[in-house]
Amino acid sequence: MTILLQVLEQSYTPTTPWERRKFTFVNADKIVGMRLDGQCGVWLDLSRPGESQRLAHTALPEEAVTFLLTAFSKIAECTDIGGSWVIGHDGVHIESLVATRFPPRNSRVDNDELLARAWL
Repeated sequence: MTILLQVLEQSYTPTTPWERRKFTFVNADKIVGMRLDGQCGVWLDLSRPGESQRLAHTALPEEAVTFLLTAFSKIAECTDIGGSWVIGHDGVHIESLVATRFPPRNSRVDNDELLARAWL
């Protein structure tokens, strides 16, 4: 079971247009800490010393804690259900957090074949 959480690459500013922002995904198992920067930023600390990723940059500072808690609520839901998931968002709005099963259940590819394809 793998849960991948979308994070923002740190090389953009809050005024960068959405189309030019870059995203990456981190394995939720590697998250060891979470923090707010006191403004609008939501950060995840990962298992490697000194490694952190920006989860979001909310429109208002008071929304940052809700974004953080909602993201971890999604991780908990996915863990309870089981299987592999991708959790994505737009990096700003709480309501954009969405979890999607991966691969989709209607996929006709078995797990071993999917893993083999991923390594190609």
